Amino acid sequence: MKILDQIKIREIQLIVIALMLPLLASPAIATTTRVAILPFEINAERDMTFLKEGIVDMLASRIAWKDNVEVINENQTKAAMAEVGGVDGESKALAVGEKLQADYVLFGSLTVFGESVSIDAKMADVSGRQPPLPFYTQTQGMGSVIPQINQFASNINETVFGRTIAKRSSGAVLVPTVQTPVVQAKPATPVPDSHMHPEKLLQSSGPSETPVPVAGQPYQTPNPAFDSSAPQNAGDDTQTHWKSRRFKALITGIDIADVDNDGRKELVFVTNDLVSIYRIENNRMVKTAEVAKSNKNTFISVDAADINGNGTPELYVNSLAPQRTMVNSFIIEYSKGAYQTISDGDNWFYRTVKTVEKGPMLLGQRQRQGVYSIFKAPVQEMSWQGGELIPGRQVLEGGKTNLMGLAYGDITHTGIGTVAAYSEHDRIRLYRGSNDMIWEDGDRTGGDMLFFNLPSTDPGEPNKQYFPMRIRTTDINRDGKTEVMIAQHEDLARNMTEGFRRFKNAKIESLVWNSLGLVSQWQTQTLSGRISDFAVGDIDNDGMDELVIALVIKEGAMIFTESVSNLIAFDLNVQ
Repeated sequence: MKILDQIKIREIQLIVIALMLPLLASPAIATTTRVAILPFEINAERDMTFLKEGIVDMLASRIAWKDNVEVINENQTKAAMAEVGGVDGESKALAVGEKLQADYVLFGSLTVFGESVSIDAKMADVSGRQPPLPFYTQTQGMGSVIPQINQFASNINETVFGRTIAKRSSGAVLVPTVQTPVVQAKPATPVPDSHMHPEKLLQSSGPSETPVPVAGQPYQTPNPAFDSSAPQNAGDDTQTHWKSRRFKALITGIDIADVDNDGRKELVFVTNDLVSIYRIENNRMVKTAEVAKSNKNTFISVDAADINGNGTPELYVNSLAPQRTMVNSFIIEYSKGAYQTISDGDNWFYRTVKTVEKGPMLLGQRQRQGVYSIFKAPVQEMSWQGGELIPGRQVLEGGKTNLMGLAYGDITHTGIGTVAAYSEHDRIRLYRGSNDMIWEDGDRTGGDMLFFNLPSTDPGEPNKQYFPMRIRTTDINRDGKTEVMIAQHEDLARNMTEGFRRFKNAKIESLVWNSLGLVSQWQTQTLSGRISDFAVGDIDNDGMDELVIALVIKEGAMIFTESVSNLIAFDLNVQ
């Protein structure tokens, strides 16, 4: 009897194991699937870099699936590709996937010959257990390319992940959207401009009563709040912007980046004594980390970019030592599960800029103690060598600007790097080369309340010099043409007193080069307060960029008064 009982027990155990095996393999309890999307190889007679980057962005936004599918950070992917030596076939693509510990790697090419466009792509299982999911199509005209890329993403979601993809909403910023079943896109009847960003091509690929903007036609603003001629519904302002809670602090700088390589972008948030990391969750700002704090130094700005090429963006924090007579900047990077200071006590101002030819670039300007100007030193390109930042080529000669008010890019749309910088009198100037000024604005548009204490020229008299305001270069409407974004303030002192400033109202303005100078494309509505910084990025990780503005409501300069600031985000719906 004992033997029979043992046999029955053994049979029951085998049955239980057999029943549990499917559950153990169920996707419901599987770990998150990691996907590496490699930049597509573009074969075309003309420069189509914009399309290479846009295809990756589009595929990532449609394949990523919270708690199920993680798209590996773009910077990590590029770093792995560099280690492997590029990608010239499936074997190299799989090698990149293995290095990234990815489950799948997605790669392909796009060939443009006249009006004919062909797409050849694969979604490959890095383990080799499943055959690659291929995708090949040939279309006529750029207007049909993006619907086909969208179809490939749908095939991946349904075939590989068992997911029915949903149609993306174009709702207001930071407002949760309800997904609906996808409607198969039809080939476009009109052929859009081939230099539009892929997302814009997708939106214009079907019939529409609104014609696609072309050269010579009025510019379409990316948000209804930027169009002064459009009626504003005061009772439904959430359709144009989002506002954070008020902070009892003076916000001095912000930037947006995936600083911890978790696949989601964070907001780097800097006050005059604290550097914090925030994430937007359920329309609210949630602090995830405090990475620096000081009761002596004054933090005046922050920039986030991967300059050392290890796949993780560094945080370049410009800081002033006590009494504001010295620069004491530092650099922080996320590594091994924590934020670590990798450089400190630097007497350099830092700014990061985005370039077409080099990607992110770091600029520096040394501030020596005892020098009678923060505009004196030249602006130089910086690079990491042996764990240290080394100054290189001169981007702009000394005496032209302070780095806090400088941007760099193909501003004149000639393929030549151009500097946009504020003069000491807060007028924008454009420089081609390190000293060739090609344009100057006749109006004073910049201005900041942050200042540096220079050596006193008169005993007992302060000698403060104000920093210029940030400038950013962007391409919000994704047409391949660089735009210059600035902050404008209404100065109650009307610039008549050098040592005194008081700003009442502010707005962000987008400018574009028209061969004669920078002209306005759009402006935000006037905001009550002072803009201390602004950034463009996907702050809420919905696949759509926002314009994020740090607005100072109260300066807190008077005794027994607190500073008050908040953030405003405008959704950038490219129509």
